[in-house]
Amino acid sequence: MMKKQSVGMQFLAEDTSGKLVAVLQVRPKWNQEKNTPESYPGACQVTVHGKLEEGEDFLQALLREVGEELGEEIVPVVKDLRENKKLIELVNLEDPEKHIITYGGIVEKAVLNKSTSREKSREFGGFKLIQQNEIEKIVDVQTFDKNTGVTDENTIAMFPDEKEAVKIAFEKLV
Repeated sequence: MMKKQSVGMQFLAEDTSGKLVAVLQVRPKWNQEKNTPESYPGACQVTVHGKLEEGEDFLQALLREVGEELGEEIVPVVKDLRENKKLIELVNLEDPEKHIITYGGIVEKAVLNKSTSREKSREFGGFKLIQQNEIEKIVDVQTFDKNTGVTDENTIAMFPDEKEAVKIAFEKLV
């Protein structure tokens, strides 16, 4: 069996009040790629997250996922962060079954506005903005039913490695 590999990106940006926030993506009800119900709908994850495709390295997969999930116009933003050494590795978790790398970076307000202006739908759960002091409220998504997911919009539930990425993003990027 091949090791499952995935990559993520945690954006931090200033919100309309000038406070630094983490941009979390809310898992939708429907997975368009698999054409099946999404697991843990309503849970949050880092801004961008996806699996590596055959032949990709983590950075190639990251740029592809950013294009797919946020739009191709956001890809140069991530490339600029990398070129300016402002794309930081937040989590690098490897065990016999999986390898996950989550990167982080601070983006301009305009990028935040462009990324979060997309309309919610069955295939897109939208975004949630949280401040650093809200990280302690994040609960483990695995305590929820995988099919029902998180039904209370006030609950922030994430996988532990992604919660850790959000926490580290505020520590390393600020």
